[in-house]
Amino acid sequence: MQKLSSDAKRFNRITQFLGRISQKRHLNIVTYILTWLLAKLTILSRKGQPKHSVEGITKEWLRMFPQGICSIEKFEDKTGYGLVHADCSLVGTGNVDACYKMMNYDREMIKMLGGTLTVIESRANPEVNHCCKVAIRASSDRRADLIPAHQI
Repeated sequence: MQKLSSDAKRFNRITQFLGRISQKRHLNIVTYILTWLLAKLTILSRKGQPKHSVEGITKEWLRMFPQGICSIEKFEDKTGYGLVHADCSLVGTGNVDACYKMMNYDREMIKMLGGTLTVIESRANPEVNHCCKVAIRASSDRRADLIPAHQI
């Protein structure tokens, strides 16, 4: 198993915290504000730049994370598929709605980079026993064929 950097460990602690608060309905607005602020802070601190291609957006998304947190699975049909390996407190809970709220961090970050992000497999679903899977597309791509994990 790969040893995590201090940045990756810090990221995982933040993920654990966000996972806990995203499960509480009365903290929905707090979850939204925190995820938006953290996305903005990440873009600023990592000097994220908007990209115009799916490959560029997906690779820039990956660059925003500490090593070992996310990876790129493939590019197919103008869609980048990423895997999220973060240590998440929602794993196996069945609370995919909380996952949707927490993943606002990634959606906001991708929006700032020029794209859209859809979680298509969430480890919050007890039937998913590997990492979370996201699909990334350019903002200009208006297809609506991806089914978000929280709607399955």
